[in-house]
Amino acid sequence: MPRRRPAQLRADSIYRRPLDGSTSVIPGLSAQGFKAIAYLERTRLWNQAVSDAVRTWSWFVRHPWHRLWDPTAGCGVMECCPDPPELRWILDVAIAVLPPKDARTLRKQIAALDEQW
Repeated sequence: MPRRRPAQLRADSIYRRPLDGSTSVIPGLSAQGFKAIAYLERTRLWNQAVSDAVRTWSWFVRHPWHRLWDPTAGCGVMECCPDPPELRWILDVAIAVLPPKDARTLRKQIAALDEQW
C-alpha cells in the first residue's frame, strides 16, 4: 500500500469530524455538507455556530414574545437574547457554502421557520 503524502493527510484532517462534538450536526445533510459546515466553522465562525443558529432561530420564531424583540435591549447572548439579523446572517452564510442539494435541505428547514415569523 503506498504511503500518503503529508499534504494529503493535512488536507484530510481539516474535514474530519472531531470526536468531541465541537462542530454542528444538522439533520438531513450529506457528508459533503457536513464537511462544508465544519470547514466554515473552523475558518470563519465558532464551534457549533450553525446548529446554534438553527436552534436559536427555531426557538425565536416559535416563542410567543418574539414580536417584542428590541435591538437595543438584551444581554447579547445568542441563546438568551438573540439578534435576528445575526442569526439570519449565519444561516445565509451556511446555505451559501453548502453543496446545492444540502443547501436546498437547509433552505427548506429555514423556510418552514420563516413562515412562522
